[in-house]
Amino acid sequence: MDYEVLYDAIFHRRSVRKYDSAPLTDQAIAELHEFMQGVKPLVPGIKTEFKLLLPGDIKTNAPHAVCLYSEKKDGWRMNAGFMMEQVDLYLSADNIGACWLGMTKPDKGKVAPPAGMEWLATLCFGTPAQPMHREGTEQFNRKSLNEISNVTDLYHVLEAVRLAPSAMNKQPWFFSGSAEHVVISRKKSLMLDKLNQIDTGIALCCLMLALSHQGKDVKFSFGKQPVPEKQIFMAAAEITARA
Repeated sequence: MDYEVLYDAIFHRRSVRKYDSAPLTDQAIAELHEFMQGVKPLVPGIKTEFKLLLPGDIKTNAPHAVCLYSEKKDGWRMNAGFMMEQVDLYLSADNIGACWLGMTKPDKGKVAPPAGMEWLATLCFGTPAQPMHREGTEQFNRKSLNEISNVTDLYHVLEAVRLAPSAMNKQPWFFSGSAEHVVISRKKSLMLDKLNQIDTGIALCCLMLALSHQGKDVKFSFGKQPVPEKQIFMAAAEITARA
């Protein structure tokens, strides 16, 4: 997998909401399927499965959609966000428009979940009928770096995380600790709790890609650690220079 291509896509990605009704070519779908086979998980050991949906399987104005199903284990929602964001960035890099559908599930009568798994996330996608790329980061409506982190030595990496998409654009994540040991937490939210767990996984995907771009490796762990007041611990990241 070419992480540099995914990293570059972070800085011009846009949620596309208008599509050409024509389906993508069989080759484009085959290449997407191949890419999804190599998507990296955040939490090893959680069984997941991507499903490409047929027209009419889900309510969307796009000609295609993909759902991610997962077995229910600790960190499963965060893992889903981490994995699906790789697909989101792949589509953007390939000039295919895409948009997270939040809580939009496939029609139960038409799409059965894999055994032992539950639906977690959906992306719709297709040929865009609107400009699909932003011209610069100034076109993103996002929080400032000091609103999402107090680790100033890591701001050059966290700029990519700052641009990550999230439910209702709330950007619930916060990065504390140090440039070598980062603690990731999120704001408490009764209304968006489940989606914010997915959102945090999206942010961690962007963090991994940004660190890779800087020639660094990251190892995530999930043993609870202290976090700022009114925050919920999500993960910790050990960052090292690539050998």
